[in-house]
Amino acid sequence: MWVLDESGKSLAEIVRSLSSEELIALRYFVKYKSVGEILASRELRALGVRNPSRVLARLASLGLVKRGVGCYTISREVLEEVRQGKVSI
Repeated sequence: MWVLDESGKSLAEIVRSLSSEELIALRYFVKYKSVGEILASRELRALGVRNPSRVLARLASLGLVKRGVGCYTISREVLEEVRQGKVSI
């Protein structure tokens, strides 16, 4: 089971604590895996996320997505837990 080092919370606990906008963004990355920063921001806004930059920064700070050079990618560990059915998003 995936656990954050700092908080000791499980992925399921972290997912339960996310806001509705953060869940929209996380579901988006489960579907699309890796997306350019500009495109992700536009598409998240179209999905109803008012401040995509804030939401993406929060997901990155939690380790759910990783920020690369001009893109965001869902964490491999998160994706595996979702695929295995250990966590529902």
